Order: sequence, then structure tokens, then C-alpha cells
Amino acid sequence: MERAPSVVPLEREEVLPGTLVATLVLGLAGVALGRPVLALVAFSISAVLALALLWRRFGFSHVRYRRVVDPPRAFPGETVTLSLVIENAKPLPLRWVEVVEEVPAALALPSVPLGPSPKPERKVLRTLLAVGAAERVVRRYTGRAVRRGVFRFGPAQLTTGDPFGLARARLDVEAGATLLVYPEVRPVESFGLPAERPLGDAAPLRPLLDDPLRIQGVRPYQPGDSLRQIHWRATARLGELQTRLLERTAAPALALFLDVNTFEHFWEGIRPGELEWAISLAASLAAWGIDQGFPVGLWANAPLIGGERIVRVPPSRHPRQLARVLEVLAMLVPHTGHRIEALLTTEARLLPRGSTIVVVTALVTDPLRRTLLALWRQGYGIALLAVACEAGLPARRGLAVYELEADGALARSR
Repeated sequence: MERAPSVVPLEREEVLPGTLVATLVLGLAGVALGRPVLALVAFSISAVLALALLWRRFGFSHVRYRRVVDPPRAFPGETVTLSLVIENAKPLPLRWVEVVEEVPAALALPSVPLGPSPKPERKVLRTLLAVGAAERVVRRYTGRAVRRGVFRFGPAQLTTGDPFGLARARLDVEAGATLLVYPEVRPVESFGLPAERPLGDAAPLRPLLDDPLRIQGVRPYQPGDSLRQIHWRATARLGELQTRLLERTAAPALALFLDVNTFEHFWEGIRPGELEWAISLAASLAAWGIDQGFPVGLWANAPLIGGERIVRVPPSRHPRQLARVLEVLAMLVPHTGHRIEALLTTEARLLPRGSTIVVVTALVTDPLRRTLLALWRQGYGIALLAVACEAGLPARRGLAVYELEADGALARSR
């Protein structure tokens, strides 16, 4: 969104109107006194001053500035193109335009020298270009997404002036385009988890529900069988009641719970390395689960940028579920006032029967251990993935415990 052009407050520009009037008077006096040289010089200076005032007044009239980020969503390490577009829809050309654009430090532009910014995690991109009458100019910069998050470009400041450098006009442009960087998704074995069964015995990855569309076979009817399961063609052929055997193909839900706490007390802050590793692990498990055909959901005890205070993505096998999970993890703010065990207690009772609960955390507390044991006794499959910390919880059937180093090497699995 553009603001109205504003004049740079230079003292020499404030005297331009008065100087223009004085030179016009001097030129008219030269004509009246028959001094053609004086009149020519005075009118020439008046023309230069008038041109400067024209550029100051109409320099950014009918000028549009915008940013284009392509693609607007990327993974860390992927290439991103930033385009700065200036459109001049008037007959007055802009001989020079200086663009000062704020860019997020999360976008590395190795081929462009960036200046420092007083704002944290920001850099300043400066460029100088010319825009002709009724012309559009595009400057493209190729960069690389560095880390997870949502990053805005801008604000920007555009400055132009007359060819003689006597007057300048300035246009302030608010922040606009956004780059969303997903967390890194990697094979689960790169985190130190087993490649074939990354959740061990915790995942009840056996079918739970009968699929009425897939018949495995038939057997003689037994008292208690539902009449809806009678296979009438087999019954007519064999002369006695036959019951359909249905293939059990429905998969249980995979409920991922991400804990953003890395210290016992909230005021101690966070350990960003361990937290980002945990976020990447949660994203990778979501990709693995959806690839295996399981309904995957995500919960996190952290707010989203401009959104909910708690992350809740119900389990689903929708084709866009992984994109939704990755988008939420990209927008996640590493700050919380909630304990993961409280979120588990509240949300677990809403999960489908037979769900597997996976907790990814860099902080395992006694309340969390008690909560996980209680959910295990209720019949949930439990997997605790402790990142750079001790789990302090013994593994048992239906309860898998992994202690992972933040660099991905498996320190201990029990």
C-alpha cells in the first residue's frame, strides 16, 4: 500500500519558490531594460528551477511500487526470487530513483551487498534505477531461504529528484509481500529413529475398523453375526447362511503433540537450536505418517502469528493435510505460557479410539511423565521423543521412549 509522496525537508528546497519568482522578475527586468543576456540567463535559471519544482511536485504522482516473492512459500535452502517493480504511468520520466527496501535476514542474498538495519533480524537493500515515461522497471534478486518462519518485506523508501539535484521527493511504502518458510522435512532415520518403525511398539499400526467395501472371504453364520453381513450369494450357492469376512483396513490416527518449552520456567527463555530441531522432527513425522496413509493431527502449546494461542489441527488424511501442518509449524511463535501435559489432558479425550500419541519435547518433567503413563493405561499408544534431554521414563509395550541428540544422532533408545 502506497502513501502520498512527501518532500524531503532540505533547506535548499524551501527557497526554490522564492528564487524562482526572483529570477522571473530579473528576466522581465532584463527584457524591459534591453539587456538580452541578463534576460536569457535569468529565464534559463527560472526554467531549471521550475523543472526542479515540477519533479518535486509530480515525481511520484501515478507511480506504483510493489514487491513480488516467487515462490511465496519455500523450504530452507530453496531458491527464492525477490522482484522490485516500479511502474510510472505518467509522461514525466524519472531520471533516477533510489530504493531503500528492508528485507528479512532469513532470506540470504549472496550476490547483493546488504546494509545494516536498526531493527533486529533485518537488512537494508539499496538500489538505484531510472524509470522512463509510461514505463515499468523490474529488478530481480535471487536469494535462498535460510530458516523457518513468516517474513515480511518492507517498509521501503523511494527517493527521486530533478536531473540537477535541486529538489527531491520521497515516497514511503508500507510492508507488503510475505515469504513463508516451512520447517525442514527430512527422513525420520536422520533424526536417529528407526527407518521401518520409527515409533516402535507405541504405534498401533494395525487395522481397527472393518471396511465394508473390501471382502476378505466368507464363513458359516454364527449366532450374534449382524444380518447386514450375510453374504446372500454364497448362502444360496452353499445352501446355508454365510457371513462375510471384511478386511480391516482403517488406520488409527497419529496425534503429534509438540512442546515448545525448553526450560522449566517460562522466564528462562528458550533454547532455539533444540526447539527448531524438535519442530523439524514434528514436521518430518507428519510427512512420514501421511505418506503411510494415517490420519495425522498436530497440537502445540504455542501461538501462531496473528492467530490462535494454541495450535490445533485435527487428524485428517486430506491431500492438503501435510501442507496445513507445515504451514502451521512455519507460523508457530516460540513462546508459550502453557504446559504440554495440560494440553494432552484436554485434547486426548477428543481423539479417535486407537490413536497413537506422539510427544516431541526438549523438556521432560514429572507431570508430563505422569500424564503419559495415565494415557497409556487408558489404552493409547504413546511415543515420547525427548530432544537433548533425559526422558526418565521406562519403555514398555505400547509405550516407546527415545532420547535424541539435537544433531539427530540417537543417543539411546529403549
